[in-house]
Amino acid sequence: MEEYESVWARFVRGCRLEFGGHKDPAWQGGHTFSASLIIPGQASRFHERLEPLREALRPFPFVSLHPDHFMHITLILLGFLVDEPEGENEVSRERLREIEERARVALYGFPTFTVRLANLNAFPGAAFIEAHDGGMLDELRAALSVSCGLKKPAGPPHLTLAYFQAPDGKEAPEELISAIARYRDWPIGEITVDNVGMTLLDLRSDYPVPKTLARMPLE
Repeated sequence: MEEYESVWARFVRGCRLEFGGHKDPAWQGGHTFSASLIIPGQASRFHERLEPLREALRPFPFVSLHPDHFMHITLILLGFLVDEPEGENEVSRERLREIEERARVALYGFPTFTVRLANLNAFPGAAFIEAHDGGMLDELRAALSVSCGLKKPAGPPHLTLAYFQAPDGKEAPEELISAIARYRDWPIGEITVDNVGMTLLDLRSDYPVPKTLARMPLE
């Protein structure tokens, strides 16, 4: 909880936006596909609770709202899929198969758990729903990172609701901060985490359905 409060305090204090999301050319670097380990967001179950938040954000022209099928909790970004990796942010299909094998070992015996989705929050590049779970998602990230030889991401796990696609450094309107603040205490619902997905995202599309390469069950 304290980490989410710190994120919100930094956003309000900094009052700056940036171009967030997979359509950012500076992030893409000319790549076509990005691979990740994720938890499905099951957003269609919570339409009535999510819609007021979407309505609050919809008036801002730089907000790009996620459709239900695109919403997920990213555990680890694996890299851009290429035939022959050259950079640290690139990964081959052979490496993805190795990660899958190691992830299945890491997940063996890892218990199913519940995540409570609640409260609107924001980074400079995105608005998101907080994921409250007593630290289990963080433990899951750590287990996967160690087993698969990956770097554990910084920052709290979250369910992204929208990207802010504004020029880096653009001042966040006071109206945006007020709109988010109205939903800082807003329960969404609970999801059961019983599997981890390895997905591939087509970076050429605005909101493609992520292609599932593997689905790995928890105990």
